[in-house]
This record gives sequence, C-alpha cells and structure tokens, in this order.
Amino acid sequence: MRLFLDTSVLLAACASANGASREIFRVAGVNRWVLVATPYVVEEVLRNLPDFPVATSGEWVRLRGEILVMDDVLTLNRPVVFPVPKDKPVLFSALAWADALITLDRGDFTTLLGTTFYGLAVLRPGQWLERERTAGRLRD
Repeated sequence: MRLFLDTSVLLAACASANGASREIFRVAGVNRWVLVATPYVVEEVLRNLPDFPVATSGEWVRLRGEILVMDDVLTLNRPVVFPVPKDKPVLFSALAWADALITLDRGDFTTLLGTTFYGLAVLRPGQWLERERTAGRLRD
C-alpha cells in the first residue's frame, strides 16, 4: 500500500512526536506501507521549515529517509475540476504513485476529503488510521 503524504502531513509529523501524522511513520513498516512524496512536496517542506522550531528540521532529516520520492506529475489525461492550481501537482502525483492521498489541508482539499478521486482515497491521517483499524488491517 502506497500513501502519498502531502506537505501538511510531513510538517505535522516533523513538528510533533504525537498525533496521527507521526503515527503513520511509526507504523508504516509493520503495515508494509510505502510513504511517498515528490520533489514538489519536498520543496514545500523545505520552504516552510524555517517557520517551525529548530528541532523540526532535525526531525525532517530523520523522517525524510523513510519517504520514497517519486517524480512530479503535472498533467492528467482525464477531466479534472479542482479549483486549487498550486495543489494539482500533489493530487495528480498522488493519483499516479499511491493508493491514498493523506493530507491535513482542509482548505484546499475540502471537497475531496473523505472521498475518492478516480479511485484515490483522500483522507486526513486520523481518518486513514481509523479506516485501517476498523477494517482490521492496522498493526501496531
């Protein structure tokens, strides 16, 4: 199972040892999840890190090693109505490389949260963990 983690999830995981974003990193290996991002997302993380406490950068260095970085996907050969141009590379890349897009961005992904986009589940970290727990697939 491949999980595409957007910038908001990566920053949350780096900023706090608690919470669902970090929990995804903690249990990814035992659940055989591959954590995926793209250069576009990595650049967004690097651009935003200075806004966080210094320790967050250290956590980024550690967690970065657990992420498979795939190529950015900038276009799609399907019709798309998604009003946020800056997040199209996130959505399109997630569709190309993952089974689920995990995001905390309620503003830009509000119309997709809890639904699917061409079969791609779009969920918050806590929703993902709860879904897997309810299905009996989540291992600690």
